[in-house]
Amino acid sequence: MSALLAPSAGSGLTLGEAARMIREAVKDRSYRATPLGLEVARYYRWKKNEWGAEDTTLRDYEAILRNLCVLFADLKLSDFAPPVGIERLREAHDHYWGEASPRTRNKVRSVWVDFFEWAVRERGLYGNPARALARSRTRDTEKELFTKHFIERALACQVYPSDYCGVLLILRFALRRGGLANVQMKHFDWDHRLLTVHTKGGRIHPLPIPDETFWAKLLELQAHGLGPDSYLLYHRDTRRMKVTVDQAEEVLNLGHGKQQGYAWITRRRHDRPPTGKLVHHWWYRCLENADLVPKGTTAGQNMHRGRHTSITAMVRGTHNMKLAQDLAGHVDPRTTFAYAHLDTADLADALRGLYELIED
Repeated sequence: MSALLAPSAGSGLTLGEAARMIREAVKDRSYRATPLGLEVARYYRWKKNEWGAEDTTLRDYEAILRNLCVLFADLKLSDFAPPVGIERLREAHDHYWGEASPRTRNKVRSVWVDFFEWAVRERGLYGNPARALARSRTRDTEKELFTKHFIERALACQVYPSDYCGVLLILRFALRRGGLANVQMKHFDWDHRLLTVHTKGGRIHPLPIPDETFWAKLLELQAHGLGPDSYLLYHRDTRRMKVTVDQAEEVLNLGHGKQQGYAWITRRRHDRPPTGKLVHHWWYRCLENADLVPKGTTAGQNMHRGRHTSITAMVRGTHNMKLAQDLAGHVDPRTTFAYAHLDTADLADALRGLYELIED
């Protein structure tokens, strides 16, 4: 691996070829053959089997740590002990994430802190070099919420019951993408009108859904043959199939007065868990159905904005952060505050109410 990073002048290996070889080493996990990569492999097994990290978390962590292994392919874990290790991490930070957003840089730091904390605890590393790195300062950004018109139109234009239910869970009940992907029919409690949400970090929490239209749509899905293990969202299977002539998009003359019709038929399969990419494209397809985005759009109306919108609506409607926290499924109430985007109009309403109390 060291030879990949520093090809000799006489080797005839260009920088482009070296870069390609590095990418292949990362792709096939051969980076684990490096001294640091062996430690990352041990950490990965601990994180998966004992800590219980989900696959998405493991992929994110591995992507960050493998870059460190490639950049320092000739170094051992002990070479990262402070203070020298601090400067090496700063070098890697600048090399891979120097132009990244503060949020991304902070995520990298948190992964490093966790890895080297494990290394101190289980591999005898002297000190955690990542803790010396300062967190990047994030700038305030104005969060846009979905409007009432957007929400009403998005719901009104969904024909297939699964689409309506999924859009409602995003825009009214604050589900994130992963939580929506995990929803199965068996997670619904019909007697108490509850959904058991399985979401980020393995967290499970109950979510009441007092919307009778939603439950009527679920009944329609059951009539379509969805059983307890079926997923709310679906995979699409589109094929050119034989149909009757009156249903055909294309008719072929077979001779002797015989005709055969063909049409592109889309079937929805609820038997497999949807991937994050599938949920992403499903969301924009629902927005296309409502003419809220042009055909083919896959960016600009992030579904996570729906989570911000519904949590903000809860805070505005109830003035109760505990209820907003329960809706969001957050463990830490401080996280919920980041989702409540109250503005000067909300402040003005509160001040008017305060003046009325003083006058009384």
